Amino acid sequence: MKAKAKTLVCPYEDCENHTQTVEGNIQFIRKYGNGATQNLFRCMKCRRTFSERRGTAIFGCCLSEDKINEITKCLSEGNGIRSTARITGVSKSTVCSLVKRLGSHMKKVTESQIQGYHMEECQLDELWSFVFKKRKI
Repeated sequence: MKAKAKTLVCPYEDCENHTQTVEGNIQFIRKYGNGATQNLFRCMKCRRTFSERRGTAIFGCCLSEDKINEITKCLSEGNGIRSTARITGVSKSTVCSLVKRLGSHMKKVTESQIQGYHMEECQLDELWSFVFKKRKI
């Protein structure tokens, strides 16, 4: 964990070392879950603690990284919410919650990364799907 602490910065904007990786500034406190990124750290400058997941889409999520990856893979393969819930063994509301989390986080990432981008030409591929109707409308 010491090697991981060397790569982190304090996430609090009012801290003096907010964007600086100073040797010994971040200290590992303890694990708080089963996941690999469920670790608690402390900034030695402002003395506040923070999760390694802070600022990510899975911050505050109780699922393990493996389960989140499994759900994301199922959804990206075109499975529906109910089938993804059955395959992964979680509830439908958990899958919906994760979709909302990931979607809003990706919107923020896209907005922050693509600003002032000038595009001359754009080519988009079409996605075709079939929807079955039982009766004519």
